[in-house]
This record gives sequence, C-alpha cells and structure tokens, in this order.
Amino acid sequence: MSATTAVAAHDWRSVLIDYAIELRRLIKNGEPRPQDRLRQSVAAQPALEKTLGPMTLEALRIVEAYTLGAVAGEEPVGATDTPPPEFSARLNIILNGLEHADPGGRETGETSPQVIQSDLWQLLYKVRESAEMAYTRELDLVELDRRILFLLQNVGPLVPAEISSAVGVDKAQVSRSVKRLLEIKMVEREQLRAPLVLTRKGREHSERLSRLADLRNRELTFDIGDDELARFFAVIEKLLDQAVVLYEQERALSHGGEAPQFPRPGAAVESEGGLGDKIVLDRSRIISPLMTLSSYFSRSGSLTFKRLTNLSNFEAWVLNEIGRDAPIEWSLLVERLDRDHSQAGRTIKALSDRGLVIRKGKPGRRHGRFSPSKEGQELYEIIQDASRKRSAFLLAPLSQAERKSFLETFDKIRRNAVVQLERERAFEELGQG
Repeated sequence: MSATTAVAAHDWRSVLIDYAIELRRLIKNGEPRPQDRLRQSVAAQPALEKTLGPMTLEALRIVEAYTLGAVAGEEPVGATDTPPPEFSARLNIILNGLEHADPGGRETGETSPQVIQSDLWQLLYKVRESAEMAYTRELDLVELDRRILFLLQNVGPLVPAEISSAVGVDKAQVSRSVKRLLEIKMVEREQLRAPLVLTRKGREHSERLSRLADLRNRELTFDIGDDELARFFAVIEKLLDQAVVLYEQERALSHGGEAPQFPRPGAAVESEGGLGDKIVLDRSRIISPLMTLSSYFSRSGSLTFKRLTNLSNFEAWVLNEIGRDAPIEWSLLVERLDRDHSQAGRTIKALSDRGLVIRKGKPGRRHGRFSPSKEGQELYEIIQDASRKRSAFLLAPLSQAERKSFLETFDKIRRNAVVQLERERAFEELGQG
C-alpha cells in the first residue's frame, strides 16, 4: 500500500508506519531520496495533522532517519521484500515518544503545555520558601552552598565543573559559592584544579543539615512507595537528558549558531563548551534532581524567550499568565504566579511600561484587571508556541504510562510541599509571637 494513499481512517501511528514501509521499499528499489517526494503528501494526512499538529514534519523526519538507518543495517535482499518483523516493532517503540505529546496545544487531561515549566517552578518555590525557614534555624547558608555540601556528602569529591553540571547552575555562581565555602572552612582541595572535599567542619555541618533534609524528604515523599519513587527518578533522568539538549541548543543559537528546525528527540547537539559527560545526579532526596531539571529547563527557557521576545523568563511567564485568562484580576494573577506582591508588581510595571500589558479598573498597579496589548498578544502567541514545542520535546521520550505515573507522583509531592510550607509558616509565627 502506498503511503501517499493512506486513508484518513488510519490513526497517526499507522500512517507513520505505512510511510516507513513505503519509504523502505523505494529506497531498496534504488530511488534516490524518495522522502522528498512523499513527505508533503503524507504530512497532509488528517490523522497526523489532528494529533501531532506542528510536530508533524518533525515526526516524519524521525521516521525517515530510522528507516534510512534500518535499511543501511539490513542484509542485501530483493528490492520488494517484506520488512523483517523487528522493523515495525522498533519503530513502534520510537513512536511511543510522540504519543499524546499534544504539541498542538490541546490539553489531553494528562499534560498541559505548561505542566512541566509552570508547575515545577511553583512546586520548587514552595519547597525553597519552607527550606529557608527550616535550614536557617540550623545553619545560615544560602541554598546553593547547602546543595554543594549535600552533593559532596552524598556523591564524594567533585571539581567545580562537575558540581555546576550536577546542580544545573552556571560555573560563575558555583565558583562564588565554592569561594564562600572555602573561606568558612567547609570544603578544601589540595590544589586549584583538584576535586573539592568536605573538611571535618563541613562534614559535621552537612550531617546536621542532612538529618533535617532527611526529615523534609520523608515529608515530601509521604504516600510514595519505593517502587514508585524509583520510577519517578528514572523519568527525571530521561527528562534531564532532554532538558540538557534544549539548553545546549539554545547556547549554540546564542553564540551565533543556526537551528533550522526544532531539535529531534534524542538528537545530539554540538556546541563549544558542551557538557560532555553524563550529569552526576544526586538521588538521595527527591528535590535535588527536580531542582537540577528545573535549572536546565529554565536556563534554556531564558535563552529561548530572550531570543524570541526579548523578555526574561519570569516576564514571559507573567505575560503568558495574563494572556491565558485575560482580563485577569490582580489577586488571581499573583496567586497563579506564587510570588510576592512586590516582585509581581515590578514585573507587571515593566511590561506595562513597554506597552505589552494594559490595566483597567481601579488606579494603582496592584489593582484592576490586566490584559495583553496588541503587541503583547503577539508575544503571548510566540511564548505559547515555543512553550508547546519545548514541553513536547521534553516529554517525547516518555511512554503514556510513564507520563501518567510521573504526573501522579508529582501531584503527591506538590500536595506534601504545600503542607510542609504551611507548617513552617506556623513555626515562624509562633517564634515571632
């Protein structure tokens, strides 16, 4: 059956498998680059357009790359032979990465375009706020300093470059943190480029903090079994691989490189100063890998939105929330952003001063209802499109079952984080009373 005549009744997966089989036949028959002739007609199939939307052409390129590789690895046989059984089986595994990715922006009930970026930010904001209250009562260190102590305690000696990749924070910030820890004798090294290790003082303090961290981790993972937690970590590792590819892609673009198309799931991206080795992931507690994932995804997002809209990551988020439900009341907007009123107010004022946001209602920037201007609406649509593509790419390696399991566990952690924060706030009020 020709892929160009695949009927609309076929689902998207069948269309892509039929395309791969037809493409394989033509390649083995000696036709040069048959994908150039077939691609556009196959892309017009309703089953693909309805399900994959703007990722249709990228899905076809994934199928083409797989088919070319499969043909190259086969033994020479007749031009019209039937594909071996593993041909479609292996392709089906690859297509799991596209299942329910919903890049066209239609919410499936499992994942919305913003679920990773927005929900992860809000979860970590709650965890960080409660952590500052809890850890400061024990030892007054900034968050990055604590993370480095925990990393060295749980993983062992590391050089700053390894620490930077493990926590997802740029080398300059890590260098400043390492300098602070060296000055207060928490860490040491034999020479400038040698790995950092904990001093006796550093071990004592990190052990004190670790007891509190273990308690907080038990609270955050309440009602989550060991097997469920192991599956959650496995998914985070897959997401982190994708987030690093996005970050490397944007770094290449920021240095004047070109990206004619959105990166293919699992594609290698080469750029100067790449991360190279696999990231050291601290699996001792649930929040550490989530922070690393958030750091890489946020850093690539900052570069993406700056390149496309000239907005910061948080400015893009605020404009997105305003455009998503315009006109939106001030109180609801601040609640969704999960930030204090002053930070939200400054950002909205900056967007208003640039003519991107319009306020109606009572005077004062913290009152009334907010909507995007005409120019703001154009940037909102750009942000939405980029966010859908980024989220679809991030989630591409996951099967439907992995996504469902991941989101269920994530919701439990988010619920536990809210309880934890409210308890710490109560402790603060009692302490001040």
